[in-house]
Amino acid sequence: MPLSAVLLLISVLAAGPSPAPLPAPGPGLAGTWTLVEQRYEGGPNNLADPERPLVLELLRDGLELAVRIRGGGDRDPLELPWPAFVNDEGPLPVEIVELSRPAGGDRIRARYRVRPSDASDLVLEITEEYALTDGGRALAGRMAVRFTGGEKNRGGYVLHRRFERLP
Repeated sequence: MPLSAVLLLISVLAAGPSPAPLPAPGPGLAGTWTLVEQRYEGGPNNLADPERPLVLELLRDGLELAVRIRGGGDRDPLELPWPAFVNDEGPLPVEIVELSRPAGGDRIRARYRVRPSDASDLVLEITEEYALTDGGRALAGRMAVRFTGGEKNRGGYVLHRRFERLP
């Protein structure tokens, strides 16, 4: 066997087995997602309402994603651009502080403020962040709400959320 063939064989054997091919990239964040789980912090109760589902729709729009949120199901349908905040009187204006929704990424994030009442100095500081999990079949994250305004910390809460991709 020629010396060059022996050297080639040695280099192939020393390199070890070929790595397995990488899986094809999934659809990423683009798609329609429905909320299947929502819990306070470590709470045991699932607060997601299957009768009035909350749905996120993420569509590619250039370098970013256009994100819409729908809620209420068939009884009280409501569709708004995300991030959005709705109380008993309906949608409230949001002041966007930070918004990250890259079309090629695996996560979205929004920080925004909401004034629930003109008669109070209360301001809700909200951060929502979600990332792909389970091989792209789920979108999991949290919604953290802090009650601010005035001169003192007024508390807050965290909701842990899990969305699943709709076909």
